[in-house]
Amino acid sequence: MSDPVSSLLAHGADQVAARVFADVFSARAPSPQPFSEVLARLTALAGANDRRQFFSTSAMDDPEYAGGLEIVLLWERALLAARTVVGEHGLFVVALREGEAARASGDPYTAALSRLLESRRS
Repeated sequence: MSDPVSSLLAHGADQVAARVFADVFSARAPSPQPFSEVLARLTALAGANDRRQFFSTSAMDDPEYAGGLEIVLLWERALLAARTVVGEHGLFVVALREGEAARASGDPYTAALSRLLESRRS
């Protein structure tokens, strides 16, 4: 795990997922959001700012892409958000009811983190 995204996730995946959720689904952001926005927020948080284009199958082998999918899977388990494909536009992430409740709370990070931790106990 020498890449920055994998290292970041290894030291607190739930906290990272909550931070990325709060950033991607800020009060002003529309839902759904493109998966590329999840990748952008995750790589920035990890300090891996040398972003690549994730439009080819070879990019899917990249640890940053896998890290983004791991984040979304954590959201799905907590019922915060889910993946959806929008025609030729690719992969998007849509906030679910629990995610909308987290967004509307006074502290979306804490609300999302609470749901993520609760989902681990279920």
